Amino acid sequence: MKTTSFFASCAKAAFALAAVVMMSAAFTACSSSDDDDNGGGTPPPPAPRAGTVTIDGTKKPILMTEYEDYGNDNYSLYLYLSADRKEKVIIFLNKDLHMTGSPVDLTKKEKEHKGKFYWTVNYYDANGKRIIETWGKPDRQDYPVFKTGTLTMSGDPKGTINIKLENGRVKGTDGKEHTLVLSYSGPMTKA
Repeated sequence: MKTTSFFASCAKAAFALAAVVMMSAAFTACSSSDDDDNGGGTPPPPAPRAGTVTIDGTKKPILMTEYEDYGNDNYSLYLYLSADRKEKVIIFLNKDLHMTGSPVDLTKKEKEHKGKFYWTVNYYDANGKRIIETWGKPDRQDYPVFKTGTLTMSGDPKGTINIKLENGRVKGTDGKEHTLVLSYSGPMTKA
């Protein structure tokens, strides 16, 4: 009887130890998923969908587009997300530098150049308040660049244009991190 009691006590202790080890492993696995490279556990931005801008996970259709021509192949592109034109994305670019079909790294300032726009990506919310304000001009450190993201553009604002902003993650004017992706292919109207 003493032997049976001894084995029963050992079995209880073994099960208790196994439960502690399993719980410890579960807590360790859960906590390590917050330590990845994408901003402390926040999910990565979604892939851009045609004809939309996705800001902080909310997909919005592009209702209208316009461009302004500043000469010397410098343009601003307007992607309107609301009928009153308050919510929008504005991109400043130089056609020769940025509309090549190759991705522009939005995490880096550009090299110094004269007479040509540096890339700029701005987002305005439904109230017309600028939430994202970035600029690739190298001597303007007061304007941030993206933490992650690329902008690929081709075509001609006066004809058909293709724009894709992927994996955009940036600190906004409100001090919070925002995600921004977009995809547009089609004509633009002169503003």
